[in-house]
Amino acid sequence: CLSYINHYCPTRGVQLLSNVLQQCHGDLTEREVDVLLAFYENRLKDHYVITPHVLKGMKALTKCSVLPPGSAVSILKSLFQDVHVQSLMLVERSCVYNILTQLMESRESELKGLGADFVFGFVQSVDGERDPRNLLLAFQIARKIIHGGYDLGKFTEELFEVTSCYFPIDFSPPPNDPHGITQEELILALRAVLTGTPRFAEFLLPLIIEKLDSDVQSAKVDSLQTLTACASVYEHKELAEFLPGLWASLRREVFQTASERVESAGLAALGALTACISRSVLNSDSEDYLNVFLDLVLKDCQHHLCEPDLKLVWPSAKLLQATSTASYRASHRVAAAIMPSLIEQYNSRTQVSHTSQLGHSISVSVDARSVLLDFRQSLCSIVFSALSENSAGLQITSLRVLTALSQQTDSDDNEDVISPPTGTGSFSLEEVISVCHNLQRIAEHAQDTEETGRVFHDIIIPRLLGLALQAAMRDHPSPLVEESVLSAMVPVISTTCARLQSQLAGQTASRAVSLFLDGDMSFLPENAFPSQIQLLKQAGDSWRQSQMVCLLMGCVCSLPRSVEVPQMDRLLLELEELSCTCDHPFSYTSAAKCYAGLVNKRPAGESSSPVAKALLLRYHPLSTALTDKLFSLLSDSELGSLAADGFSLLMSDSPDVLNRGCNADVRIMYRQRFFTENSAKLVQGFNSAAQVLFILLPLLLEALSCPDQAVQLSTLSCLQPVLMDPPSALITHAKTLIFTQRFFCLSLSLSSQKVRIASLRCIHALSRFPEHEVRLGPGLVLRALAVPLDDLKRMVRNEAVVARNEWFLLGSPGGR
Repeated sequence: CLSYINHYCPTRGVQLLSNVLQQCHGDLTEREVDVLLAFYENRLKDHYVITPHVLKGMKALTKCSVLPPGSAVSILKSLFQDVHVQSLMLVERSCVYNILTQLMESRESELKGLGADFVFGFVQSVDGERDPRNLLLAFQIARKIIHGGYDLGKFTEELFEVTSCYFPIDFSPPPNDPHGITQEELILALRAVLTGTPRFAEFLLPLIIEKLDSDVQSAKVDSLQTLTACASVYEHKELAEFLPGLWASLRREVFQTASERVESAGLAALGALTACISRSVLNSDSEDYLNVFLDLVLKDCQHHLCEPDLKLVWPSAKLLQATSTASYRASHRVAAAIMPSLIEQYNSRTQVSHTSQLGHSISVSVDARSVLLDFRQSLCSIVFSALSENSAGLQITSLRVLTALSQQTDSDDNEDVISPPTGTGSFSLEEVISVCHNLQRIAEHAQDTEETGRVFHDIIIPRLLGLALQAAMRDHPSPLVEESVLSAMVPVISTTCARLQSQLAGQTASRAVSLFLDGDMSFLPENAFPSQIQLLKQAGDSWRQSQMVCLLMGCVCSLPRSVEVPQMDRLLLELEELSCTCDHPFSYTSAAKCYAGLVNKRPAGESSSPVAKALLLRYHPLSTALTDKLFSLLSDSELGSLAADGFSLLMSDSPDVLNRGCNADVRIMYRQRFFTENSAKLVQGFNSAAQVLFILLPLLLEALSCPDQAVQLSTLSCLQPVLMDPPSALITHAKTLIFTQRFFCLSLSLSSQKVRIASLRCIHALSRFPEHEVRLGPGLVLRALAVPLDDLKRMVRNEAVVARNEWFLLGSPGGR
């Protein structure tokens, strides 16, 4: 049948044989494979109608593990000589590419033995391919040829031409394409081929320059991204000849484009080119290609920075940034060329538009991270002057400069640096707050030396106080008078003052007290303030000034306890008056905190919630008197709620003043001692006064949310006996006790077995409430008790069983 003279019969026979081989090719012996390959190779010389079935059978045979030696070469020679691939249908062409792929994986050494003939055969096979599915296969084969070390021989240009004809990829998949081929897949596959070897450089780089002249945005982006990929593979010698043309194209795209994608891709390509050239090793007789390239960049960009009114100043600054950040050498060269003139121009300009444009240029240019040692002082001076200007745009620009300055790696050189995020867009409070957060980070991580402390003492703290005071004295809006900004300044100052050595700490205390009590501003930079100023007095709508007491709190409340604060009695009187008479919440709260911080560190003697906590932390005898005062206020109809909040303040951690980070006098286990001394009063309150009980219940439930296990256990121990025999005032709040679910959460506490047991006992006690008060509770309680029933501890399981039994029988015959 297979040798019948009519083409129909042998075609059916070959088709049948190929279908069988697809199913059983793994069972063939080497001899059988050899015979079948010889048969199929001969059939390729037959009529073209047989070819599809022959290719199908050969594809199955290439998967055999017993493929005879030399057969891979024989198969390829037959394919390349007897088959015109591009005249085949799509499926048959795919079959050819799959045969090549399979042989490259299993018989790589044999294929490499063909030398450049294999590459030539592949080029002939793929030339003219248009189907995207087959193109993906062809690109993968080409990539393996390049990266697999196959000999390209004299066919390097042919391999490049047969693949680069698709560059840049212009493909839009049809709707509902079942194959899922995307343009991005084709782009990346082709890019891996074109950028795979430096031998393509002489062909690819001119092609990229040509394609950048295209009017199609996607073609420009693809070309620029391909150029970026080339730079990681090529060396300077491949790029040298084309640097002027590449630079001209990149400059044009950044200067003239209206597309952010094209601009970003162009800047990335410029940085990659600079980094590639920077990797060149200089010899005594070699040309410094980096300097040659940087000369081109500086020649076309530097003069634009000297003309801030022109629109090219910002694109030029971006080009210089991309170049300078690419390498250490480039950063020094660019910065040395442009920074002196930029700083000089900034200091000589008076118009806001001019200074803003120059500030933009500086903010981008100083991103060259290694030049800070040479220009840090001048840049810091510019930054602080810009922050005090009225222009929001100029303030944003100064924040960008600070961002670049913060990249300094030497902690000793972080003296004047504040680091916000680089934002683009309208002025926002978040950017100013970030300045303070990053300055706090620097203060926390800077070396704890006298030199570092003097920098903060002489520069940072006076600058912050001066900026805040300037804003407070002006009528126009400023972010520096916002509560969130001042609150962010406080930890900067407190972190700094807490680490100052004794002498500098004493000077800081003296300066701060003199400023707030006497209006002494002699230590502030650029002192241009009124001679008479009273920051601790609120006259009319002077909250802008009175709220600055929070900065005083940062200065004096974080100092070491050994430092004596001058004029302490007078200062305490002023703070007490401000906290009691001021109607601005942030001002009187900050004054009370400052008062508490000073009292906490003051020697035992004469001494509101913050003050009570200040004494409680150090076990001061007066803490009991003030705590009793809070208890007495619980019955007050107007102040009772605030007094209850005061107990929460006593137990919570203080983030700004009364903590060990600010050198406060904090004794160990002060919370446990407080509950030990006052638990009896709480129980008595439950049993004696319904009004007090109504107020104390939120307090106790709030105490259950405290993370301190001792506080939780003490609270539960106080509640459990009261719940076992509840007074009438407590019974009315049964729903609150059940549905707040505080007890249920504590019954699942992983950190303390005692807390779990105590909470389960409280849940058990709730079942003793009158049935009509808890009738809605059993379902919720029983579901919540399902988890403790499987607790790892036997005692916890026992308590859960007892509590569940009581709630299960609630309202049932035989139950309570």
